[in-house]
Amino acid sequence: MSMKTMPDWNAEIQRSRVVFLNGLLLIAVIGGLIALVLTYISLPKSLSALEQLAQIAPFAIGWLMALIPWVWRNLEYRIRAALPLLITYFLSLFIFYRGGLSGSGRVWLLLFPALTFLLLGPRSGIWAGIVSVLTYVLCAIVFSQRWIIPLLMEPEDPEALELWIGEGASFFLIVAILVLILWTSSRSWLEALAGAVTANQQLQARTHELEETTGQLRRQASQLRTTAEIAHAGSSILDPERLFTEAVNRIQEGFSLLGVYYVGLFLLDDASADTGDGDPGGTFAELRAATGEAGRLLLEMDYKLELAETSAVGWCIVHQQPHVALDIAENTVQLDALSMPNTRSEIALPLRSRGRVLGALSVHSTQEAAFEEADIALLQTMADQVALAIDNARLFTQTEAALEEVQAAHQRYLRREWRELLDTKPVARIDYSRHTPGGAYTSPSGDGPLQEARRQAMTSGQTVSVDSFELEPGDDETAPLHSLQARDRASQAALVIPLKLRGQVIGTIALHEARRQRPWAAAEISLAETVAEQTALTIETLRLMDETQRRAVREQLIGEIANRMQQATDMQGLMHIMAQELNRALGGSRVYVRLGAESSLRSPGGDGRAGRGDDGNGR
Repeated sequence: MSMKTMPDWNAEIQRSRVVFLNGLLLIAVIGGLIALVLTYISLPKSLSALEQLAQIAPFAIGWLMALIPWVWRNLEYRIRAALPLLITYFLSLFIFYRGGLSGSGRVWLLLFPALTFLLLGPRSGIWAGIVSVLTYVLCAIVFSQRWIIPLLMEPEDPEALELWIGEGASFFLIVAILVLILWTSSRSWLEALAGAVTANQQLQARTHELEETTGQLRRQASQLRTTAEIAHAGSSILDPERLFTEAVNRIQEGFSLLGVYYVGLFLLDDASADTGDGDPGGTFAELRAATGEAGRLLLEMDYKLELAETSAVGWCIVHQQPHVALDIAENTVQLDALSMPNTRSEIALPLRSRGRVLGALSVHSTQEAAFEEADIALLQTMADQVALAIDNARLFTQTEAALEEVQAAHQRYLRREWRELLDTKPVARIDYSRHTPGGAYTSPSGDGPLQEARRQAMTSGQTVSVDSFELEPGDDETAPLHSLQARDRASQAALVIPLKLRGQVIGTIALHEARRQRPWAAAEISLAETVAEQTALTIETLRLMDETQRRAVREQLIGEIANRMQQATDMQGLMHIMAQELNRALGGSRVYVRLGAESSLRSPGGDGRAGRGDDGNGR
């Protein structure tokens, strides 16, 4: 709600008086012209031209006195108001002079104080009432004593003083009552207006306070919402670059009521990362995210600044404290080659996390003194939240990379172990059929559709469903007991499920429908995949058990050899026992043991004098 200045009631009353005066003058001009014409027409024909002019002259003068202020609007108000009041007063005197007590002079004398009240105020109205009463008294004395005889009255018919006095008492009472009513009404009206002014001023002050309170609450709500959004972004966004952009946009939107139009996020480069001892340890801070057109241009320029106290960002990183500038002159902020002419307030806040400074947050506003202590504290809290979120995102990225390395290493380990297992204990294929005696079944060999499905499953690690395919006669090399020749051209179906162990494919399970084509239902595929998963885990368990047994046998053999070697009493006996046990464990025919330096072992004469050979039987 926009506040408007309360009107000055005195000026408002004066404007109302001017409007009333203009209307009154207009009526006087029109009415005076009509009265002038009617007076001229109603003049007796027996009057001479001079007498007729004397009758019309007052009306003509009054009409001119009304016409001049109505046309001349720039004339001072009191002069313009005085002219119609004088017309009214002198018109009442003329009517008294023309018709005496029986005329309408008393009505015009009553109108004189009433108009004065309206045009000039209560005090002038009271004086006008007094003048009206004195005028009536004066006219009563003059006409009753025949000092002046009314024009329309016969000299032989004078008005008695008693009649003037009687009518005068009524006139005085009416004037007194009229003045009292106007004065009381005017006073009550002005007091009411004064009370309304006071009440409206109080209401205005209260409304202004409420607007300020509402603005503060709206600003605080926006800032708290921004804080919550940044906290949510920090807990849900794990991509650092996306987190940078989201943070600066949320801060710019949340503090837009403070005139914030630019928010920039600076991070220390790899060479200047804070080591945790309070010293940033580097020389540059790089802009990683910014808002607005200025931010876009700075990002395109790969803007970075030196960690020096000459810049707000550099100062806050070096001192690890907020840097606030609340009264910046126009065209004084310069970011590299880009000017920031709209900046009137600037604040730079360090990004602190776990005792380290990661960078800084730069906030620019178009308002002078835009940031209060509460705003600075809240912005610093947001900066700390952003820093913690950035640190967590970096740790997550590092952990994810380490996990990928561990998974890759584990997959290499699985491939190596399974390769060694299949080399030592080859298991090419296990087939089963419910349509042949004993379950024996030989699947088509060669590069048929089933073999292709197996290759796809091994390569993609996904289940391959073949709803229909046909065997060619040459695809089978060894027919089962029931002979495939009767169904060489029969339509068939297959489902191949990869055996996956922690993302590594170690084999396949193929379900082959050899008699007809059929679609594989989702429930069947899900059941087959579950069985394949459990099968892979069981196979891995058996492999680990076999490896554990082999290691146990090896450790047992090493322990036995070591125990026998400890029974030797001299070097010759030790060599004999070692050679004998190695020959027995590894199955060699002869074992050679040589002792000596590298040069003696390479010399032509080093043919056994430094050791001896043993065939495992003591020879």
